[in-house]
Amino acid sequence: MSPLKILLIISLFFLTGCTLLGTSSRYQARDDSSADSQSSKYTKTFNEDFEDVWSAVLMSLGDFPLDKINKEKGIIKTGWVEGFSQRKARSIMTDRLLDDYWKERYRMTIKISGNNLISSVKVSCQVQEKARGGSAAYRWERKESAGEREEEALMRIEEILSDG
Repeated sequence: MSPLKILLIISLFFLTGCTLLGTSSRYQARDDSSADSQSSKYTKTFNEDFEDVWSAVLMSLGDFPLDKINKEKGIIKTGWVEGFSQRKARSIMTDRLLDDYWKERYRMTIKISGNNLISSVKVSCQVQEKARGGSAAYRWERKESAGEREEEALMRIEEILSDG
């Protein structure tokens, strides 16, 4: 093998190795303080005891698939609910011929804490999106929640508690 080929192979490995050392912005660690302030936005305190709030949360979830329920820790996690995103396909031609939306799915985690006098409910939602075609159609990409589902869940819980 010629020295030129060896040099090219070594430089190729060096260049690809250097790019692998950097992290993609998509996978960088988030600042914990911003995550806490983001999620505390979807917390509501009720002047009800834990048992009433727990029942109201379960009633508010209705037909959601429940993945995990732990009353001692006050955690309820739903399963994934799939639908279509508001985001349309990349191709203008495809968009004109078909109503071509990306797939979207979400699941919620609800944490309930409290005592006999007051209870607090914290709702967070994990959203993922999958592209219509290409290699991206085989993997779910995490997307930031707009907060609509969290606010809607808190409003349903409040309505159930005020009616009861």
